Amino acid sequence: MPITEIRQIMQAALSATPAVLTIELDPEVVARGARPPEPLSRDAAEVLGQAVAADLHRILGETVTEAGLIIAGGLYDLTELLQPGLPMTEALLEVYRGSLRGAPFTPHRLSLGCAGGRFPLPAVAPRRSPGAGPMLALPFALVAPGPTLDTVRQVVEERLLERGAPALATDQVVRQQFGLEPVNLAYASFHDLSALLKVQLEHAGFGSLWALLEGALYRPDEPVAIHTEEGNTFLGLHGRAWTPFLTLDEWARHMGSDDPAGYDDWLRRQRQYTAGLTAHGVEVTPTLPRPGVFSDNAEMAITVADQASLADTTQRREPRDGDPAFGNATAITLTEQRLPGVGPFAYTVLAQRDDGAIAYLGNDYPMAPEAVPAIQAHWRERAEALGAGFHVEQPATAVTGGEPPQLMPWLDYQGSA
Repeated sequence: MPITEIRQIMQAALSATPAVLTIELDPEVVARGARPPEPLSRDAAEVLGQAVAADLHRILGETVTEAGLIIAGGLYDLTELLQPGLPMTEALLEVYRGSLRGAPFTPHRLSLGCAGGRFPLPAVAPRRSPGAGPMLALPFALVAPGPTLDTVRQVVEERLLERGAPALATDQVVRQQFGLEPVNLAYASFHDLSALLKVQLEHAGFGSLWALLEGALYRPDEPVAIHTEEGNTFLGLHGRAWTPFLTLDEWARHMGSDDPAGYDDWLRRQRQYTAGLTAHGVEVTPTLPRPGVFSDNAEMAITVADQASLADTTQRREPRDGDPAFGNATAITLTEQRLPGVGPFAYTVLAQRDDGAIAYLGNDYPMAPEAVPAIQAHWRERAEALGAGFHVEQPATAVTGGEPPQLMPWLDYQGSA
């Protein structure tokens, strides 16, 4: 076999174990909506890389010298790192492989920083979202051939968190280069981060959300089905998630309840879980509430959910009377339905002809924030196209009637055009 092929095989056999330097910020500073600092320049990243390498040698011992080290010179929210497939780890490993330029593996250090204002790994550049934190993380990876890395990984998991206090020099570099005033610095493996996230979610009452995230991160081929006390259902497989989106009427029949306050709780939990999964890079697909979706058999439920997926993932239309493509109306009224815990959650659409007859009655449910203005804009444009009057009514709370409760239009006409 040619030597070049042997080298390619050896490089492909390289693996990486990821870890981070966690940087805890003052929660009050984070609450003010500050953005994390920009990634470091190449020179600044090299200075930080030297400090981190010295820490790892002190904490992990000589074993770490058998592995290469690659550091991304930017700060990330934990949700950016704990994502299906661990894209940050794969990106760092790929850069390290490329740095060998076809040569056999040799342990060396790479510190990735910006050049010309551009981060060297665009696909995994820090988002720098306002209010990220209070814990940010500087990611790095130890790289070595499989057998060597097994030993390194074991040492990392055994020692890094327990003994992972950075040196004073590292603390000073972080403060100077990033312009931060950290409350605490500590090293941790990705498994340590996962354990921390699990504790935080369970303490906040989101243990089922952790079950979904854990499956997406570490057991992507195992189907997961969770059902909350509020009646929410989420299914997970292959780093994706499915969830039936229920209208008020569907929720009432599903839960056997006629209390809209319970739907308020269901919607709030639905939004929290969807936001949490999305933040961690899990694609969430809303579905119709077909009976099989609620099965405890996760594999069967996912099969049904995939077939019942909604084409529009931002809003759901629920016609009740007439055709939403009506072509004759003189007035279109939207009733903005609100609940205390979630605010606007649906728009009841009433289109009337000049004799007062109903041309269309239905509900539009926004499933994403951008759908709220989109729904209003859609019906305003329809009214303009028909030469019809347009009103948006905004009662203080949801307008319902019947058993089980259904959303009703507000007919007091005190809203805004």
